[in-house]
Amino acid sequence: MKMKKKIKQAAAAVLTLMLTLPAFFSSAQAAVGIDTQRDCFVDFQLDGAFEELTGQDENLEEPVTVRLYKVADVKESGAYLPEAEFEALALDRVDHETTAEEWADKAETAGEILEGLSTEAQTALLSARVTLAKGKGSTGSLQPGLYLVMTDSVRSPEYIYSFTPYLLSLPGNYYSEEHPDDSWQYSVTVGLKPEQELRYGSLEIIKTLEAYNATLGGADFIFSVEAVRQGKTVYSDVVSLSFDGPGTKRVLIDRLPAGSQVTVTEVYSGSCYVLTSPGSQDTQIRADQVSQTAFSNTYDEENNGGSSIVNRFIYTPEDSEGEASPEEEISGTWTWQQQRDSALEKED
Repeated sequence: MKMKKKIKQAAAAVLTLMLTLPAFFSSAQAAVGIDTQRDCFVDFQLDGAFEELTGQDENLEEPVTVRLYKVADVKESGAYLPEAEFEALALDRVDHETTAEEWADKAETAGEILEGLSTEAQTALLSARVTLAKGKGSTGSLQPGLYLVMTDSVRSPEYIYSFTPYLLSLPGNYYSEEHPDDSWQYSVTVGLKPEQELRYGSLEIIKTLEAYNATLGGADFIFSVEAVRQGKTVYSDVVSLSFDGPGTKRVLIDRLPAGSQVTVTEVYSGSCYVLTSPGSQDTQIRADQVSQTAFSNTYDEENNGGSSIVNRFIYTPEDSEGEASPEEEISGTWTWQQQRDSALEKED
């Protein structure tokens, strides 16, 4: 429910920012009817809030691509004649009182209808595909009508940029109290406003105990993990591993922001074990990948025993069963756990 509400709010914002709105948004129709035989053209321009989208495109894994699907023809009067696949949109009921949120609902429904069609049917409705360069791109000639504008999500090394589908009427009409010129605009400029989301990766700490003194019992090791991104600490915690014999264990830490610089330090090596690897190691988190650090210890021939306990605090947001960052949620609960061993598994 929260996600659907967010989509509707975003779509309404897009409609507010658009320079061309469906014909019935005007309280007064243009004095001259629509020339249904005249070609229309659209220039797309990305919102400049995110520089890597409007720069040289080298940071993007794929270019921003906009697709326009024909939803309806338009009459000279401005009334819509929907394609058979989109009759459920009830376009015959729209008028100048149709709200931005109602148009957002129709755009959402149109997107769902499109996704349910076969590839062949989608291709038949596809009227234009525009690949943006430096945040800009233009269509070729388009017939007058109502179009569903779909923009593919794109990824950079640290972010995902997504776009809310919306409906675009061609030609456009700028009529308002501030702009009383009510002529139809057959060449229009439309802004694209993306939403930015962080990408995440994982950290795996690999620990190998090369030699073990069974007489002293279990061997415990503790690691501090500090992740810093853009000068801000985004993760700070400790994890522990407990051994009852020689071998290798691993700890996996999920959902670390991509681009974070991580320092893992072995802060406790047991009472009779010494490091045979560097005690502090740095790595960088990459989106959808597992970055690794590896530590090794061996018995130091001493006979001192020892043990450890790690206190772990877990934040769980409301309406969720999994863990999440408290910075990303409005409300939730904290739970306290004590762990002696954070390992995924032990290897021979």
